[in-house]
Amino acid sequence: MSQAPGAGPGDWPLLKELQMLAGGRLCGPEERQRCRTESGGFADWACAACTERLRPEAVSPWTWHLVFLYQLSRAGYPFQANDLSLETWLLLGTVRRVLEGAQRG
Repeated sequence: MSQAPGAGPGDWPLLKELQMLAGGRLCGPEERQRCRTESGGFADWACAACTERLRPEAVSPWTWHLVFLYQLSRAGYPFQANDLSLETWLLLGTVRRVLEGAQRG
């Protein structure tokens, strides 16, 4: 869970991915089709350079795993204290704060 020296929490890739997911900015089939229509021959470039939406394949596997654990916990999965590492529990708390904060705001 290391960061580059001087990098703030807002520069943390996990946090950025969670904020995009929480904000409903995951690129879906409708957005891809719209982008392909608008961008024509430059669609692949436009998709790769897009900062408006987050492509599902651009989300790290670790972020997807944490979101999965969060969904399990919200559904009532009976996690015990030692089921996850301390780091994973702490990251799960970050996921909860970001995703639930977006629901309230």
